[in-house]
Amino acid sequence: MIRVTCLASGSSGNSLLIQHDERALLIDAGMTAKALTTCLTERGVGLGSLDGVLITHEHGDHIRGADVLARRFGAPLIANRATLAALGRPGRGYEQLELAAGSGLDIGPFEACSFPVSHDAVDPVGYVVRVGGASIASMTDLGDLTPDLFEAAAGSDLVVVEANHDTQLLLDGPYPAYLKRRIMSHRGHLSNRQTAELIGSSMSDLPQTYWLAHLSETNNTKEHARAGVAGFLAQYGLEPVVFVTGRDMPSLVWEPSMNKNQLPLFGAEAS
Repeated sequence: MIRVTCLASGSSGNSLLIQHDERALLIDAGMTAKALTTCLTERGVGLGSLDGVLITHEHGDHIRGADVLARRFGAPLIANRATLAALGRPGRGYEQLELAAGSGLDIGPFEACSFPVSHDAVDPVGYVVRVGGASIASMTDLGDLTPDLFEAAAGSDLVVVEANHDTQLLLDGPYPAYLKRRIMSHRGHLSNRQTAELIGSSMSDLPQTYWLAHLSETNNTKEHARAGVAGFLAQYGLEPVVFVTGRDMPSLVWEPSMNKNQLPLFGAEAS
């Protein structure tokens, strides 16, 4: 059994759970350790069955519960050298494994491959995780579209990709000018339009599912994200299978056996 669950995706916390039979892997641990422990326990992940926690970058909404969770579950924290150094955590009671950007690592039944992304962190990355014949790409906190993103998305069955803001909502919104510039910069976040360009350029003939993730609470809505991405792609006759993740609670679930007709039932979006 392969199952992917979005535990949270937003400025208040980010975590993606990938399960294969009795083993599990997390990408980011940005919720509290208590909340993460509850989420994992409810999904059958017990002590000793979490093979690792992949960290994309050192911002708090991606590492909040990482240290305590790793110690509690006896799982290694995995990141590149600069990110591990930026965590400022001693690693007592658990292991830290280095995974350089652009390299891969076998973690239990999982093969994790890291690739660089553009964001205002010391050495931010995205991940492609392959397990049991399935490929899952996780790419959030992206300032720019890069060849690595297109390559990761094109080769994956499930693509979890940032759709952070609607440009007009951001420009008209309450954020100060410097923060708007930061978000729209090459080291900020992707707009709905940029995400649509990524999806449109990476779609293959194989069945693929896209999760729009890391939506801004202030500068985006599920409706804007869905309409912005689907509307742009419809101009070119493209109809990807797209769903929107929840910000601060478990929302979407994906399994390789799910097809387009099954997803609304099993991958229902959180209200």
